[in-house]
Amino acid sequence: MKTYLYMIVASIMMVSCVDTLILPDDKTVDEDFWKSKADVQLMVNAAYQRMLNADVVSRLIVWGDLRSEEAIPVASITGTVKEDLEEINLGNTQVDNTFATWASIYAVINRCNLVLHRAGDVMSEDPNYTNGDYMSDRAQMLALRSLCYFYLVRNFRDVPYITDAYSDSSQDRNVAQSDPESVLKACLVDLEEAEQNAISASAFTDWRRVGYFTRDAINALQADIYLWLGSVRHQATDYEQAVNYCNKIIASKKSQHIRQRGETEEKDYYLSEGRQSFSNVFISKNAEESIFELQFQYGTNGNVGVAQYFNHNDGKDATVPFLYASSIFKYGGEVYTSGSTMTDYRAMNNTYTNTAGATVTVGDFDGLRIRKYVAGDSYVNAPSQVGTAPGYNSTLDMNYIVYRLSDIMLMKAEALTALAEDDADVSHLHAAFDLVKFVNLRSKQMESDSLKWNTYSDGISTMEKLILAERLRELAFEGKRWYDLMRYSYRHMEGVDYTTVLADQNESGQSFVAVYDEMLNLMKRKLSGKGNAVAAKMNTEPRLYMPIPLSDLNICPSLRQNPGYSSNDNTNKNY
Repeated sequence: MKTYLYMIVASIMMVSCVDTLILPDDKTVDEDFWKSKADVQLMVNAAYQRMLNADVVSRLIVWGDLRSEEAIPVASITGTVKEDLEEINLGNTQVDNTFATWASIYAVINRCNLVLHRAGDVMSEDPNYTNGDYMSDRAQMLALRSLCYFYLVRNFRDVPYITDAYSDSSQDRNVAQSDPESVLKACLVDLEEAEQNAISASAFTDWRRVGYFTRDAINALQADIYLWLGSVRHQATDYEQAVNYCNKIIASKKSQHIRQRGETEEKDYYLSEGRQSFSNVFISKNAEESIFELQFQYGTNGNVGVAQYFNHNDGKDATVPFLYASSIFKYGGEVYTSGSTMTDYRAMNNTYTNTAGATVTVGDFDGLRIRKYVAGDSYVNAPSQVGTAPGYNSTLDMNYIVYRLSDIMLMKAEALTALAEDDADVSHLHAAFDLVKFVNLRSKQMESDSLKWNTYSDGISTMEKLILAERLRELAFEGKRWYDLMRYSYRHMEGVDYTTVLADQNESGQSFVAVYDEMLNLMKRKLSGKGNAVAAKMNTEPRLYMPIPLSDLNICPSLRQNPGYSSNDNTNKNY
């Protein structure tokens, strides 16, 4: 019977307003479940496993990478996915776009809600399931649910906030949208509880150290949310909280470090040495500097999302991926510092070309391909970015990293810069610079090529741009860039109302805040000759977000469309 339940839970059903919910319609199954510690563990694992679905990972890639200036669609691919990727790339996203859907994320949320609602009762059924077990499971599910809502808010802004568990098709699922500030505040409350009962990362020595939502991972999410809110609300207290949680993680990672033979120098941050960092972080997986990774394994639950979007789109070794790196990453391009890009190991390991000297053109098979998450080895002292696409199956074994230490260090640097009172606040600005320099230096072949304080010491704006540029170098193709750009824009946008849904603002006649010009200028870089048109379509706050899914709007009267889009005409490509 329980095997039957697992099959039902693993299936995805299309229902009502929130498309994909777990609805075990067989009542005898429901009554026979939630009886043992093993039952709870099955459902906790099911929540994590749902995050591994290709529908989820592909959205993390498209939302975080393609929407920014990092990636471009490959022109030689065909079909609906090609059309939807091109819409997003050109700023013409339609309300029926494949990636303007949130169903796969709500499926994870519902699994979390099922555990949160039912696991407590198991303590009276199975004495082996203790209160400590329950609180640990509860902490993980609160954190995973909060991560999902954070993705939803950053991509759709106004979303239904659901904490009920759907297990019966008769339940009312017509839920209105909540404003983004209230959703994120609720997440922070949940995360405060989760932090108190979280698993310590030092409790494990295997994949669970970074595969479960440990206290380090919870602190990372807290820091990320506060950094986001600080950018929107312009409140110093948010940035101070971001710094506080970053410090907790940095201290924890330092305490976990085990000195190797011959290692005498104590460091504040233990990052892999540059020559080995790509191999340690992206090939061996679950590196010391990692904090939270989605765990994939070839033959069991392969990483189809990364394999198709970064390597081979249809599982055949000779085919192109769905996405290329944009031309800003080309050899000798503008991403990497110093006169020779090859002094930065990331210039070799982030991207490559198939042919020496190849120019980067959309649709050219010899264009700039993505190595991160794809390659089975690292480039060290390579003469160029020339390489060969690995086999499709090899990519299926790659994890997907959500948080790692260098990300946290750069978050802290960003928050410190935002806390600087003025351009003369050297205390905050130099502290931020030191963090950026540490991250940058570990990837340089020559220490003499490291960042110099005098080059970036003239104030807040220069430091802000340095951090944004370093995050691009360090975290390219890790689903971070679009959110980095949004925070950059929000910090320079005055009058944002994050406590009211956009539809209400529109109906009350509020004017939408303009997007920061400097952010739009960065977006123009990937679209030669088309950047101005794309920037013009992205000029106010509503267009920073995806449209509310048309399929849900058609059946859920409580939902309202983002006013930056028209729900009545999903064929017009030039809203």
